[in-house]
Amino acid sequence: MSEKIQTYDPRRLIEDVSALLAERGLQPSPESGSAMERKTAASMLLRNLGITPAAAPEDWLDLDGQRGYNRLVHGD
Repeated sequence: MSEKIQTYDPRRLIEDVSALLAERGLQPSPESGSAMERKTAASMLLRNLGITPAAAPEDWLDLDGQRGYNRLVHGD
């Protein structure tokens, strides 16, 4: 019997954890760090829990004419 692969969006995990921390009386401040570091850390946590980090397929579509790519790579 094959095991079903479990997936979860790392960005959703970040939102879930931020909401949980706020519920517990803490004040998470996402502006104080790097979005890429947060996503990397969330992906690492998911992998270490046996869950594959995955975003929705539509999140991979380039709907902005590569503006996001140009900003990241070239700084435009």
